[in-house]
Amino acid sequence: MIRSIAEIGNMTRAAEQLCLSQSALSQQLKDIEGKLQTDLFYRTRKKMVLTSAGYKLLHTAEQVLDLLDDSELAIAQLAGGESGELKIGTHCIFCFKWLPQVLADFRTKFPNVAVEIGTSYDPSLELDQKQYDVIISARPLPEHSYTLQPLFQDQLVCIMENDHPLAKQDYIRLQDFDGISLISHTEKDQSKLYELLLQPQGVEPERFMTVGQPQAIVELVTSGFGVGVFPLWAITSAVEAGTVAAKPITKSGISLTWAALSLHSNNLPLYQQEFVRMMQKKKVLHLPPQSKGDQSNCFC
Repeated sequence: MIRSIAEIGNMTRAAEQLCLSQSALSQQLKDIEGKLQTDLFYRTRKKMVLTSAGYKLLHTAEQVLDLLDDSELAIAQLAGGESGELKIGTHCIFCFKWLPQVLADFRTKFPNVAVEIGTSYDPSLELDQKQYDVIISARPLPEHSYTLQPLFQDQLVCIMENDHPLAKQDYIRLQDFDGISLISHTEKDQSKLYELLLQPQGVEPERFMTVGQPQAIVELVTSGFGVGVFPLWAITSAVEAGTVAAKPITKSGISLTWAALSLHSNNLPLYQQEFVRMMQKKKVLHLPPQSKGDQSNCFC
């Protein structure tokens, strides 16, 4: 209960996640605060915010819940010996920067589960046709048809040479893409950045280069062939090394919420549930939410 309210920040949506009525959840919170004789949340008009006591209890709750999950996993493996196949689709090549480590840990826990990985182009169709069991994506699907489990928040940034004129700016305006070379991992007609933001504003890059490998994009950027657009976590090491400069896109930034997408089911294999949990615990990057004006879940 404490973790759900803390993560969501809203009693109504937390109650929905916990399959409770809002009044039942409010009463449970009131009861536990009464037993502890302290408030666990500040009640603001916009959000429920943890107090210092709430943070302490949340820390304990996360440890206890992780131990319970590990115990359930160990018992299930002893009882049945998990085996099967897990088909994973990724909607963005940048996932391969962190996904291999998760898969290595997963293989250690489930040596009898065969893993298949591919590129996802149409999540709805691919899930419906059972081409993939789980798709890692920053593109939303209708929640009434699919299960969406948030993994981490991210932000799109524009990368350029350190001495590029745009590197002197605090952020990149959409108009700044007009007349410059943009290097992308997707074709122009498949680029959501172009389709949803640049084209409606009448912004046309002088050249739209498509390069399939992230490292190749970085090399081209550093050689002066143009600018690129990356998820922040995928380019952090290059920025810290001084290889490229990175700036947020628009003043308020463009945020992404990465999620694991799957079909609704009450009988998912234990190993699929554990794979998603392992991705959630990876904590690739976490950013505070951006202002609503430029939030999006569909640019990677």
